[in-house]
Amino acid sequence: MPTSASRSLLKRDSVAPVASEPNLTDRVTEMLLEEITSGDYQIGEVLPPEQIIATRMGVSRTVLREAVSRLKGDGIVQSKQGRGLTVMQTARPSVLRMQAADIGDAEQVLRIVELRRGFEIEAAQLAAQRRSEEDLAAMRRALHMMADAIATGDVAAGVDADMEFHRCVARATRNEHYLNFFDFLAVLLKKNLRVSRSRSAKVAGRGAQAQKEHEALFAAIEKGDVELARRQARSHVDNTEARLRTAAATAEKP
Repeated sequence: MPTSASRSLLKRDSVAPVASEPNLTDRVTEMLLEEITSGDYQIGEVLPPEQIIATRMGVSRTVLREAVSRLKGDGIVQSKQGRGLTVMQTARPSVLRMQAADIGDAEQVLRIVELRRGFEIEAAQLAAQRRSEEDLAAMRRALHMMADAIATGDVAAGVDADMEFHRCVARATRNEHYLNFFDFLAVLLKKNLRVSRSRSAKVAGRGAQAQKEHEALFAAIEKGDVELARRQARSHVDNTEARLRTAAATAEKP
């Protein structure tokens, strides 16, 4: 049983807004971590719905999602279908962590893309072998959301759909460590994908090309073609790197 439910912010009805500050996501992350590691939650226990947490903390859902992504990357919580956000460990992480702020320059971003390349290729291979119909349906939904975002020019929605598609691929590996590592990478890459997609939206055909790459990867996974899935994953990451390099070069021009 929780040892201090009376003190738990997430388990009471009162609102305790977090003061607005530059590192708001850091603050919310720390507050959530404190709730989980102080004894108010046990392993396997489910946190309140996202909207309720955001309301009780007085922050936007965008800020909350960024904080939750960090906790996922540390293996503290995990999203489980049909259950919501589940506590996976109640000890503070002791491993070296990288935050999005650590990769502000273009070269650091490209190093992360190098790391992503091997991960994405292997994840695609395993997903092609192990995916379920439920996994494929989730990937299709993400693809539809990406297409809608491109059509409407909604960059934020496009980034979220992009992340969700790759998270579905990671989930389809049936290896929780792939899913946890993806959540770690997502924290590092999301800001930079937003910049890349913002600039791509201004270049005719760039968004459509990225969409085609995702659809080709999905088709290979759906078909169960392991080698094709590997090739499509490599091609997509290579093209993503090229887009990031182009975006960085454009940003450097006076």
